Amino acid sequence: MSRQIVLAADVAADAGAAFETVTTEHGLTSFWTSDVTASPEIGSLLRFGFEPAPVDLELTLQATEPGASVVWHAGDNWPDWAGTRMTWSFGAAPDGAMTRVVFVHDGWADDYADGELGSVAYTWALVLGALKGYLETGAAQPALG
Repeated sequence: MSRQIVLAADVAADAGAAFETVTTEHGLTSFWTSDVTASPEIGSLLRFGFEPAPVDLELTLQATEPGASVVWHAGDNWPDWAGTRMTWSFGAAPDGAMTRVVFVHDGWADDYADGELGSVAYTWALVLGALKGYLETGAAQPALG
């Protein structure tokens, strides 16, 4: 059985805007990191650079459902992430006035250390918060530089 990280935030933006932000280079640089190479085509390689990281994170855009979901798959250039999957889902929040963004990062090995998984979850929470901030204000605020 694999472990997963699940996070959610309600945002004052429509699902289409959230979807576009998570699938385009401009959008990704606006909330995650300013060093991104991305294309919205299925099968494309997404590259994310982070100042302290020795190598860039490479993900494959595995699937999209416009306005509803985006799925990324991690390759092996970050060994601890190899084979994991990140899914962004966008739908109506319970109040009907906002969009609920649900983020799932699954496929973690059962023996992946709790502290390490917690650190990844914390970082994703920062990224999700930056996505919410960008969608609600239009001001770029990449969480990781």
